Amino acid sequence: MDARIFRAGVLGGLCGALLIDLYLIVTETYLIHNATPLLVMQWDASNALGMAAYSGGWSTAILGTGMHFTVSACWGLLFAAVAARSRWVLDHPLLSGILLGVIAMGVMRAVIHLGHAIVHPFPNFWYFLNLFIAHEVFFGIPVAFATNALLRQHRVAVSS
Repeated sequence: MDARIFRAGVLGGLCGALLIDLYLIVTETYLIHNATPLLVMQWDASNALGMAAYSGGWSTAILGTGMHFTVSACWGLLFAAVAARSRWVLDHPLLSGILLGVIAMGVMRAVIHLGHAIVHPFPNFWYFLNLFIAHEVFFGIPVAFATNALLRQHRVAVSS
């Protein structure tokens, strides 16, 4: 993979990770009232540590945030690799970002059941809507726009 594509993907993914984390910290803490900023950050660590993540304080919150940023960078890399091969993705960052958000949310909602994450068994409509908004508006779209801007800035050649 070209270093410019790699850099655009990682930076795009990190941009999305930061925005979705901030959005979820605000909404889950102050609007939905089912978490604290610390719990939001510890949730990703619960994928590896189970319930122990919630008794680890800031060390597991940092671990969870690091895990989330790593996964988000991987999504950004995947998006950049596709964008470097598809003119449509570069020309339609809003639509491709929404598509990325839908795919990322679907895959991640399936994958979390493979780990030890504490998952709400029957999420209600508002919980699901909040996650949907988080993944589309605060993750997929920012990843697409940031990655596309960086790819265009470096004039990465597109295959098709």
